[in-house]
Amino acid sequence: MKPKLKLRKLIKKNACNASQIIMDINYFKESLDSLMHSGVTLLSPEEMILIENSLLALQAKNRFTYIYFWGRINGIERDYFIAFGCLRDCLKDRKFFYSLDGYQWLMLPFLQCERGFQATLLCRQPFCGDPSSINCVKLDPSFETDANHIISANLPEEIKLKEEDRLAAVVFIITEECAMCPRGALYKLTDGRVVPNQMFRGLNELQCEDLSFYQIYRLPRNDLRTNLSKRSDYNYTIDFLDSIEDVIAKDHAFSLNLLRNERFIVIKSLIWQGMTFFHKINSHKHGFLYIGDGKQNNDFPFMF
Repeated sequence: MKPKLKLRKLIKKNACNASQIIMDINYFKESLDSLMHSGVTLLSPEEMILIENSLLALQAKNRFTYIYFWGRINGIERDYFIAFGCLRDCLKDRKFFYSLDGYQWLMLPFLQCERGFQATLLCRQPFCGDPSSINCVKLDPSFETDANHIISANLPEEIKLKEEDRLAAVVFIITEECAMCPRGALYKLTDGRVVPNQMFRGLNELQCEDLSFYQIYRLPRNDLRTNLSKRSDYNYTIDFLDSIEDVIAKDHAFSLNLLRNERFIVIKSLIWQGMTFFHKINSHKHGFLYIGDGKQNNDFPFMF
């Protein structure tokens, strides 16, 4: 048996037969073909083959239960390909990687500095494709107030932001704000672990146009009772996640479209343009992909 075929057989044997989340590497080409109908600029055939094979090797090396292609952040000289894998929990065990050539993958650093996230949102320079490059970003001035009176003001602080740290911050923010999945695609076990729901069969024609049936693919920020109280048909095992309809600006942060004779749903983020979600109605097939410049849409408040 050829090494490549042996590796594929090993990965598929260890992977659970669960719902497909983009870009699950076992359904990589099929998911990309689905997104072609939404107008997304996709990868070249050479990039697809290279990324697919390298991620299979990355999964075997790190013993991930699932490995996903997150997307691509465009740079001036080189682009960043992003992927993530998880072991036992789809939300808590995620590890993100980036690659400049689609072959060698490096782990993204974990950014804890709050000023780093502030600088990332303020930085309007395009990514250049060099992880070691430095951008100087001037933060907004800060004020101390008391009873609506300004006591003191601090001058704007200028910090040096490494592009690798900026990349990690952008991937984290985009995932936290607009990565999504259909209601019921993820299942919470009694021990607290979150896994793909093998019984998920997709949203039907009545559910697919309702934003309350789409959830943010991250750990919930709202209290469980808050999320459950919003539904009369609540289910403890699938309604623990936050709904995308609560993302500010409410009912305006995403655009939903029916495609292909109303059998195909596409949702695009208006805040982070380039994030696209798809779902085939009455099917377990769904997923998200980001392809963009990694900059927030500052014109969003004037678009509605």
